[in-house]
Amino acid sequence: MQYRFNSRTTAEKCVTGRPDPHLREFRGKLYFIITLGCFRNEVESDLLRSELLGLGLEQAATLDEAQVIIVNTCGFIKEACEEGIDTILEVDRITRGLDPRPKILIVGCMCQRYGEGLLKSMPEVSCVLGVDWKDHLDEALRAAMSDSRFYRASMLPNPCIPVRTFDSSDNATVFVRVSDGCSRACSFCAIPGIRGPHKSRYADDILSEIKRFSKGGEREVVLLAQDLTSYGSDLPSGTDLAGLLRRITGLKNVRWVRLLYLQPEGVTPELVSEMVENPRICDYFDIPFQHASHHILKRMGRPGDGGSYRQLVDSIRDKSPDAAIRTTVMVGYPGETGEDFNTLAGFIKDLEFDWLGVFRFSAEAGTPAAELPGQVPHDTAVERYDRILEIQDSIEASGVSRLIGGNLEVVIDSMSDEENYYCIGRSYREAPLIDGVIYIQRKKGYSRKPKVGDFLRARITGTEGLDIVAEI
Repeated sequence: MQYRFNSRTTAEKCVTGRPDPHLREFRGKLYFIITLGCFRNEVESDLLRSELLGLGLEQAATLDEAQVIIVNTCGFIKEACEEGIDTILEVDRITRGLDPRPKILIVGCMCQRYGEGLLKSMPEVSCVLGVDWKDHLDEALRAAMSDSRFYRASMLPNPCIPVRTFDSSDNATVFVRVSDGCSRACSFCAIPGIRGPHKSRYADDILSEIKRFSKGGEREVVLLAQDLTSYGSDLPSGTDLAGLLRRITGLKNVRWVRLLYLQPEGVTPELVSEMVENPRICDYFDIPFQHASHHILKRMGRPGDGGSYRQLVDSIRDKSPDAAIRTTVMVGYPGETGEDFNTLAGFIKDLEFDWLGVFRFSAEAGTPAAELPGQVPHDTAVERYDRILEIQDSIEASGVSRLIGGNLEVVIDSMSDEENYYCIGRSYREAPLIDGVIYIQRKKGYSRKPKVGDFLRARITGTEGLDIVAEI
């Protein structure tokens, strides 16, 4: 395994930020960050880079050049924690022969969840910091550089939101975290215990961040949060997601705005109208329904049922027939009967979601669901998981075929290594990394040479598996 940082250089990427002259001990030291988990952790790593630059450190191009290696962990589910442990052990193996040997510092959700036990059980690690890493980053680095060990994680989660001066994206997409934490009480979810209650950022801070990172040209702004539809509920009256969207789309160089993770009960008629009627907002609705059986949803601690969810999807498609709708569902939840599963399968067949993610229930320590009776056998959960994937693959195959002959605006994410295609992009229908892509060909005589980050029109000519082929 070889880790390499292959985006633009620090000087090109950092909009502002000067090292603190009082922290000369870190000046010129090299760090390397490995990011695990979701989009939000990509933003977290950029926040780390911003703080490290302020302390005087510089980013190494490769892992073996660094004096300190930081693993930004995910801790949402057991598999994510296992990936974190495996990554730390692999980094230790890779760096074992280096002299001097870099220190390993781990931060983030897994650290917050398992605390000092990680430091005690992993001699490979020098420092462990929870989600409030900003308050202790300099202490941790100082300890690591002096061959000491260090641990800090607050008893009550209090994620830090420092000023972000670094954008590691190398295309048109910029991810922006608008809030952190979650105040919901879903029985299966460990996030409230890891990240704490929902906390919105002030709109002016969000707008300033977007302005910083859109000075160089048009951007796709992707708004992130654990509970995006609750944005503003903890801020002064009159602040809400729809209002924030109006302000963001008024900024220069914001070409698209995409929203990820909209809780069903927060998708109000006003929000739908704002998304559909505002030409700069992608008609892309990512709504994690989780299930369709009222019985299971109640055990999950989630409001709603299959009937109300159908009404919501119908209302979106009434206003925007071409809207792309993604959902996430869970199978094998404690107490899920064959009838409950059939209700979910029928729900998915009937509503024909454009995109769908499915998870098998994971009994996470400390969550109420881990102690519920009626745990579903592993083999049964796997069968149900496979069945949902089979249903969704058929739906997606039919959906992309219906697009042939139409035209879409696309953003170029990368140039293609394949001989048959010039570049690879996405339309409003595809969120980065989690959905399909569009393979783009140039027709004869097309003189323009599009580059990464360009927005252009393309005609859909065919399919490549469950992906789209288009021509410019």
